[in-house]
Amino acid sequence: MRNNTLNNAFPIVAAALGNKFGVKVRVGGQDAYTDGKSITLPAYNLEDSSYKDVAWGYLAHEAAHLRFTDFADFGNAATSPVRKHILNYLEDIRIEKQMQETYPGTRRTTEKVVEHLIKTGGFKVVGQDQQVHPVTVLSQFLLFRLRNDVLGQNALSPYADTAEALLEETFPVGAVTRLIGLLSEVPDLDSTRACVRLTDRILRMIEEEQEKEQERIRQQQQQQSQQQESDDSSSQSPAASSNSDQDDDSSDNDSQQDDSSHVDDSQSDQDDDQDQSQTPSSQSRDDDGDDNDQDDDQQSGQGSTQSAGSSNDQSQDQDSEQLAQALASVLSAGEDDVPDDLFEAVQALLGSQPRNAYDADVEMPLAMDPSRNPAVGNAVLNKVLSHSGKIRASLQGLVQSSQHDRPVAKRSGNRIVGKKLSRLVQGDSRVFERRYHRRAPNTAIHLLVDGSGSMNGVYDQQSKSRLIDIAIESSVALALALEGISGVNPAVTRFPYGDTSNVIPLLRHGQKIRPNAAVFLPNTDGCTPLHSALWYAAGSVLATREERKIIIVLTDGEPDDRSLTQAIINRCEATGIELVGIGICHNVSHLFDNSICISNVSELKTELFRISRDLLLTA
Repeated sequence: MRNNTLNNAFPIVAAALGNKFGVKVRVGGQDAYTDGKSITLPAYNLEDSSYKDVAWGYLAHEAAHLRFTDFADFGNAATSPVRKHILNYLEDIRIEKQMQETYPGTRRTTEKVVEHLIKTGGFKVVGQDQQVHPVTVLSQFLLFRLRNDVLGQNALSPYADTAEALLEETFPVGAVTRLIGLLSEVPDLDSTRACVRLTDRILRMIEEEQEKEQERIRQQQQQQSQQQESDDSSSQSPAASSNSDQDDDSSDNDSQQDDSSHVDDSQSDQDDDQDQSQTPSSQSRDDDGDDNDQDDDQQSGQGSTQSAGSSNDQSQDQDSEQLAQALASVLSAGEDDVPDDLFEAVQALLGSQPRNAYDADVEMPLAMDPSRNPAVGNAVLNKVLSHSGKIRASLQGLVQSSQHDRPVAKRSGNRIVGKKLSRLVQGDSRVFERRYHRRAPNTAIHLLVDGSGSMNGVYDQQSKSRLIDIAIESSVALALALEGISGVNPAVTRFPYGDTSNVIPLLRHGQKIRPNAAVFLPNTDGCTPLHSALWYAAGSVLATREERKIIIVLTDGEPDDRSLTQAIINRCEATGIELVGIGICHNVSHLFDNSICISNVSELKTELFRISRDLLLTA
């Protein structure tokens, strides 16, 4: 259900958190993103605590980047997708850890994001049942293990254990061991550059492990080659023996032929001796069938052993090749291979709600840093100083006198009024005096000064004074007068910032005029985005401790969008914020119930002080 007031409204809380974290936050549209200087959140309008938990976690995470990340070092290191990817994981852990040390409450804020993603199925370990890129295996291990071990997000412990088991299945033991050792340094990282150095060490380790696997493959291939040569040599030995036997048989035949032909006796005797020496072994091989069977069995056994060894070598080769390929795939991973970062997924989640979940009326602008010119600012301050002092004294006297009511006669008390004793004769016992002191105004007043291009118009040809000159001088004089009154907390904001809908805080609540005089420059630019300026002013006064909240608008024209302006005015009034419109030669009564129109610009200071006096006296 849409909240028609501004109490705990999404844009107001987001702006307050941004101020707390010291970062600029804009709320509007349907997209969440950061540009390295500010954070933009969608204009969410439903009462969904889960969505808000995710939004505040995203805000805390991105605020940590804006505060603690050196974007120059980060950008220079993004030379490859995998280098950028690993660096981002390390940097996320470092800046969130530092944010938790600075703002302890952000630990629970980011934990809620993790718990929401677990509850909605946003977290899962991929690769257990399907083939995934090795860089995904490495990425999810870094995500789950570092968030569990370093940030204490213990809900991720089961995911971390599963991711580690998958890592061990995908990469060599040496690479896993060395990676875990390198990650032990993450809690001590103190800068973006330190994260870059650790990233490069991880990548060098992967390269070294890949080279080790490649060398192992070469050694295995060399061993297989040597084994093959040995097998070939042993397989040729029986053939050589058979050839020798054939030669011997041939020699026997020749010998017998020589003997029958009465060839040389000595040669015949020698051949006979050879026949006799060869005959037993030949007969033994032929007659002993068991020996032949045994030889066959031995040969068969040797063949089986060689086959098993060859299979093991082939399996080892395949394992080494797969491990080497996994490491190489990590090093060569492209943009499409690396998975989305955790908070990229959160960013997409914030912008993927139903259309009616976003409020087109919301435009919480950025508060831009003002330009400074001490010479011009001090000239404005010196010009209004004497006049402001008189008004200040007058306002102080009126406020102080209004805080003291006339003494009231009571029937009991600690102080008897002598003049009232005669009442006792008449039976009237109201002779005691009691004084009541009203509290200080306890009011926050925010002045919105229109600095659009039309305010550059000259209203006094003789002095060449412009509308913006008198508006800035009047706001400085009033703020200077109000800051000296107890219970009054003034602020001044000029709008817009260039051609945008952003605003320029000249004096924030709680600040003093003199130290900030250099920012009160009578500059003009752009149109009149009054609706966004009112969102900023409303957020500012709601953040103050004062019970009464007042916004005074000084403008010379129509707002850029009347419907959006009316929408935020209605929400301010429903919240209890009082609004006063001062139209400079322009009637604004159609926007503000309490308004005046000044036809003579010289009346601006007088009317502004009169309005302030009336507001303070009715506080």
